[in-house]
Amino acid sequence: MRTIIRWLSNIKVSIVILAILILCSLIGSIFEQNDKPINQTINTTNQFTTILSGVSSFLTFSNVFNNIWFFLLNILLGLSLISCTFTQQLPSFDFCRSLNFLKVFWEKEKFDGFLVFPKEWFPFVIARLLNTNYFLFQKSKSIYGCQGLAGRLGPVFVHLSLILILLASFISALGGILAQEFIPKGEIAYLQNFPSDHLIENLPIYPIRVNDFWVSHINGLIHQFYTNISSLNLSGTETVAFTLSVNHPFFKNNVIWYQTDWDIIGLKCNLNNLLYQLPLTSISTLGKRLWITWLPVSNGGLTLFFETLRGDFLVQGFNFTTSTYSELGQELFFNSPINAKIIDVLSCTGLQVRGDPGEFLLCLGFASLILSTFISYISYSRIWIIKKVEKIQLGGLTNRAKLRFDFLLLNLFDSKYFQSL
Repeated sequence: MRTIIRWLSNIKVSIVILAILILCSLIGSIFEQNDKPINQTINTTNQFTTILSGVSSFLTFSNVFNNIWFFLLNILLGLSLISCTFTQQLPSFDFCRSLNFLKVFWEKEKFDGFLVFPKEWFPFVIARLLNTNYFLFQKSKSIYGCQGLAGRLGPVFVHLSLILILLASFISALGGILAQEFIPKGEIAYLQNFPSDHLIENLPIYPIRVNDFWVSHINGLIHQFYTNISSLNLSGTETVAFTLSVNHPFFKNNVIWYQTDWDIIGLKCNLNNLLYQLPLTSISTLGKRLWITWLPVSNGGLTLFFETLRGDFLVQGFNFTTSTYSELGQELFFNSPINAKIIDVLSCTGLQVRGDPGEFLLCLGFASLILSTFISYISYSRIWIIKKVEKIQLGGLTNRAKLRFDFLLLNLFDSKYFQSL
């Protein structure tokens, strides 16, 4: 067991695992992620592509982020970070907190900064260190001081943040949901269009009813579209009603509802006092979105073009010689024994439902990572002082700006400062 922990806590092992995960993520970004085997999506006309297709199909590169081996690599990286934290980082921090007195000074070259003072300056040196936020400890004629101990917590916070991010990603992969539905106005629907299955059930089981859908316009252009929705209980009673719009989602039971798109799916028309529904087909031309349908009246019928939901539309004859604009509820006057009238436009709203149980841990992990970045800039410095009969020796070590540490000590103990005391 100790051998496994020692192997996992090795920084080289963590780097290798992280490099493999980065490579897998890169592959997942290059290849299209779907449920089809990759050999159905690439051309296998030569030997290289055939081999590549076989390897990718064996490793299921077409669904990288949902593979069991990808989850195992993330778990292995998390265990490596935890092992390194408890076997190396925390013991290193405890060692820095311990008191390390020197009875005999090392050689001058072993220190990042080294100074010698007259013995009369001893109380002024101590006062100067205390004024610059050094924690000093004395044992006989030896003094130990440290500053910036929080800087040693930077690696611990980095490991903690990475562990939280991995844990949040793992929870989100198992229990997160992302679904999209197109629901006609006035219909009751359950969510069922899920891209993949999840091990942890986090699905909103309550039905919803789309009460209304409308589009607002400014200067003839679409400005915003809204959806009024009622959340129902299992018996069909309305529990809450809310209105969605773009950038104004609805939150309930840890699930967020977004308004994403809309469409026109049909028409309700009156033909000789009989109600019919006609389907519409969406087409794009010259950067505009149009809906077109055919009405079986007169010779050859009529073609109807809709551009918005405002209620106006273009009526085009079969021979394209006659055309006119009409509105909802207005009778269509053409040479036909059938009295035709368009009553309503059947629209549907596009909803996206997202649930992420690991979102809080993910935000906490990134906040910890940002905090660790600032903590890592704190320099951790240690100073040793030994008082002898004729002089005072001071030596110091630091983990940052080693070349400037000697200069900082000279400025700290400037002779002008002591002459003014």
